[in-house]
Amino acid sequence: MSTADQSATDRTQSDQTDDARRLASVRPQQARIRGQGASGRGWGILLPTASGLGGLLLWELAVRWLDLPSYLLPAPSEVAMVMVEKWRLLLDQLVYTAFAATVGFVIAVVIALSLGAMIAASPFVERVLYVWLVVFHAIPKVVVAPLLLVWIGFGLKSSIIFVVVFTFFPMLVNTVAGLRSADPDLLLLARSMGGGSWQLLRKIRIPSALPSIIAGVKISITLAPLGAVIGEFVASNKGLGHMLIQSVGSLEVPVAFAAVTVVSLLGIFTWYLAEFFERATIPWHASQRGRSGSEP
Repeated sequence: MSTADQSATDRTQSDQTDDARRLASVRPQQARIRGQGASGRGWGILLPTASGLGGLLLWELAVRWLDLPSYLLPAPSEVAMVMVEKWRLLLDQLVYTAFAATVGFVIAVVIALSLGAMIAASPFVERVLYVWLVVFHAIPKVVVAPLLLVWIGFGLKSSIIFVVVFTFFPMLVNTVAGLRSADPDLLLLARSMGGGSWQLLRKIRIPSALPSIIAGVKISITLAPLGAVIGEFVASNKGLGHMLIQSVGSLEVPVAFAAVTVVSLLGIFTWYLAEFFERATIPWHASQRGRSGSEP
């Protein structure tokens, strides 16, 4: 072996040794980061749980110490007993409310995405429709509820329409903003290479708009149960909203608190469902960095 070959071999072995040393020094850091991530997730579960239990305990002690009647403020233990006793009724009302919220939300998403694409693609459509959409959004939703009872009637359809009214506008605004956020230089490049409007929408505009659209989904999906419940206040004889109004009218306040608790649990479930959808859809986005605890 020549001197040059021997020198090259020595340099290669030295480089490999340096790489091995760097890798050995990085591995403890990676293990420490993973340990910090696991610890952070543990505290992320423990602290909210402890805070919630502490709040419930203070509520229970305050009701018992002040000797408040149940029609004024029931204790958490009494609300829990009502939920256990009336679980079948609560479940039936929950299914009705959840169905109205789901159908209304899906309709709102389809309409908002379609109109958002039209508005983002055509300045003429924007000038014609956008002002009417803003006026429609400015009308208080609670004022519309009695009118829906007159126009549509009593029952599930009114609740669904009210969910659409409640959830439509945030989706539309985020869709338009997202579709307009595409890189103009990239759009010009694609047009210069013969890309059509549909290709630009599918390959460039929609991928760049996904974070904004999903942010609109997260806002709207948590408003859907609220819209269903408010619609049931005035235009339904079933659902958690109707149960809440009936129980308050008859001074069955523990039952009302039970209905409110179930509505809150439904809202929490929809929020985490939207979080899961976001992580599954745009794992590459900057907002998802470190969400799994594996990154610093």
